[in-house]
Amino acid sequence: MSTVKEQLIQNLAPDEKQSRCKITVVGVGNVGMACAISILLKGLADELALVDADENKLKGEALDLLHGSLFLSTPVCPYGVV
Repeated sequence: MSTVKEQLIQNLAPDEKQSRCKITVVGVGNVGMACAISILLKGLADELALVDADENKLKGEALDLLHGSLFLSTPVCPYGVV
């Protein structure tokens, strides 16, 4: 038998999966991109953010990761480059 509280409180929408890990890589040079690729290959993060002062290089590297994501077992954000 359920309690009054359980009867009154109901989930209207299914619970969304909580992220287990978010990682930000600052700098998309050789070392930053090596770290980002390693993070993706090992599946260490649910979310990966790239930050760099050079916007064009950032977009290019993010697109490279997006295009290479076909070969990874971990999904990459479908939103592309913001």
